[in-house]
Amino acid sequence: MEKQSLPPLPMVHSDLDEYGLDPYEFRIYAHIVRRTGGNLDGECFAKLKKTAEICHMSVRKAQYALKTLCDAGLIIKEQRKGKSDIYRLMPKSNWKPKKELKQIRQNIKESQKEETALTVTTTGSTTPGVFFQPLIFNGDNQIIIL
Repeated sequence: MEKQSLPPLPMVHSDLDEYGLDPYEFRIYAHIVRRTGGNLDGECFAKLKKTAEICHMSVRKAQYALKTLCDAGLIIKEQRKGKSDIYRLMPKSNWKPKKELKQIRQNIKESQKEETALTVTTTGSTTPGVFFQPLIFNGDNQIIIL
């Protein structure tokens, strides 16, 4: 019986393997590598929801992972109004030192907490945040509550 030759399995370089990515970040990075063909000039432009689905994680986990990868310099994001964002791989020379990864994640969590705390609604909706009445300042810097 003749053996079928299989395509070579991908190799994960030790620099990436030992960089310290969590499983979600690593999975998203692997997906972007596949979508770009592993080329620095390649583009990954799948919708966030589809990327999360393919990578078997929530959209929120995918967002955090993408933000971490961008902030750590492993990928770059090009925002396109009305279209999905484009992600590109960055050369290792752009990667921040792995010892900074913990602080990068912490900064992302803190910025997310701030964004949630600053969400303001002037309706009775269930949007996360605090309910505020519209405020108007008069000429004496006194607040007028409507």
